[in-house]
Amino acid sequence: MVGKALWVGGRVLSAAVAAAAAYGSAWAVWAGSGGWSAVLILVCAMVAQWAGVAWLARRGAMIAVAALLVMNVAWLALTWIRTDMREEQTMHDRGVTTRAVVTGWIRTSDPFGGVDDAVTSIDVRLPDDGGVRRLQLMGAGAPDVGESVEVTRDPGDRVPIRLGPRPNAPGGVLATIALIVLIGSSLVCSVAAFAALS
Repeated sequence: MVGKALWVGGRVLSAAVAAAAAYGSAWAVWAGSGGWSAVLILVCAMVAQWAGVAWLARRGAMIAVAALLVMNVAWLALTWIRTDMREEQTMHDRGVTTRAVVTGWIRTSDPFGGVDDAVTSIDVRLPDDGGVRRLQLMGAGAPDVGESVEVTRDPGDRVPIRLGPRPNAPGGVLATIALIVLIGSSLVCSVAAFAALS
């Protein structure tokens, strides 16, 4: 009796730890925090999940296996979307807009990349420190040398300086959908796993 209780308790604890690791790593990505602790949580979550896939597949709980796979895809989508949005979010939250003077053009010739002697970057001089910064045009037209332009920069210099005003907050619809799918598939997986245990 005690052995059976320990066996079931161990399975329940394993499922709880795997779910907590998945939610913790998803929250770290959503909040834009992280570092080595988030990487460690992610690795632990993935190892626990794939151990769960193997264990559930051997017991024929294919609904739980499918839910676990959907949860992993949703987690990867959430990570990709939030990482792609991070620079825009940083510039929206902390970007400082100022005027700068264009001091030079940088031309690129790359026939294999479809670029033929085009201005792809410019050098600008900032008024506060007099320093020259290089920024990518990102498809924008090249202003004339000597022209005063509006630029937005990150005071911490973690995001490259860019041409134009501070951007709007990036839309979070796709990230929210990915998070909802992740939570929903995790709940389905947990219910199916407990049904397989019982």
